[in-house]
Amino acid sequence: MRYALTLALLLVMAFSAGAQAPPIKIGFASAMSGPAAITGEGVKWGATLAVEEINAKGGVMGRKLEAYFADNKAQPGEAVSAVRKLADVDQVDVIIGQTHSGACLGAMPVVKEIGIPMVIEACSHPKIRELSGKGGNEWTFRVALDDEIMAHTFARYIARQGVKSSSILAMNNDFGRGAAIAYEAAFKKANVKLLSTDFFDPGQPDYRPVLTRIKRAGAESILAVILASDGAPFMRQYHEVGLTQRVFSRGSLTTAEFLHQVKDNPKIGDGVIEASYWINTLDPEWDKKWTERYKVPPRVHGSLAAITLKWAVVPALEIALKKHGKADRQTIRAALEEVDVKDSPLGPIKFDANHQAWINMILIEMRDGQLKILEKLPTSPALLN
Repeated sequence: MRYALTLALLLVMAFSAGAQAPPIKIGFASAMSGPAAITGEGVKWGATLAVEEINAKGGVMGRKLEAYFADNKAQPGEAVSAVRKLADVDQVDVIIGQTHSGACLGAMPVVKEIGIPMVIEACSHPKIRELSGKGGNEWTFRVALDDEIMAHTFARYIARQGVKSSSILAMNNDFGRGAAIAYEAAFKKANVKLLSTDFFDPGQPDYRPVLTRIKRAGAESILAVILASDGAPFMRQYHEVGLTQRVFSRGSLTTAEFLHQVKDNPKIGDGVIEASYWINTLDPEWDKKWTERYKVPPRVHGSLAAITLKWAVVPALEIALKKHGKADRQTIRAALEEVDVKDSPLGPIKFDANHQAWINMILIEMRDGQLKILEKLPTSPALLN
């Protein structure tokens, strides 16, 4: 009888200990369907790999992580549904996403309404920084740099290369339109004359008409705001139309993902210089794990989602658990304001009053079918002055 009571007591204690340490639920929102589905697939792959890696090491202070996913279709309205699905149905503790600027802007009011922290891994629209933190939305944080931050530095670099004029070709969405506005202002400040601005729909197969218009405009360079999936046909048709302008880019044109899509002619992008904050060589161990698992090179948005989890969200969880013994939504939100990572693969991660992190900016060139880092530049609010 005594042994039975002891065993029962031990079982109750074990059950109670388990009940006190449920898994921490992490939500990931991205485009899992539609023309931008390749980004969501990459986010799902990267998040799955990162969560497995963290859990294999014991989780976060003994708490395992669980990943949940929602499809925003890269659309503002769908992003609202994605947030509600993650917050209300899956009951996640924090969201990482939404990859696409329009989806981020659409999601921001609802994460504030619900009261759930969202850490943005990739969206680059300048409005996100203006609206976050002291801008009114205390629930949104951003690791990625926005295009206003990057544009001023990149435009000055382009001008230093002797470029006097440029055309802008940008995606017809919030990412592309926001970048086009930022670069129009940055070019003016850098004394680079903007001769034309054109937009294209993501996923379109034929860029020849817009390339012909750019050719007629006669600028010395093209600033292409474009992702790898659109960049492959764009660069093929750039050569077919006979363009010779220098190509500078924002998006994911100078990535292993792009080179994988043009592996039949890997030198097709030679000479392109891109302003970015991620390249697949920043974390060789991650590159190896990804390639072994998925048999393709690491994808930028999936890698950024993983970095955001490992170097921003996990440190916040550790702060919340150490200081308060809990990791609920409000505690995680407050802990994110205390995150101070000195050296992630992207550089320092510390959120300012607008909940913006000032990570490194990287200039990357495609040369002989390979990616070369030209410069790694620290960033700060002074860039906007």
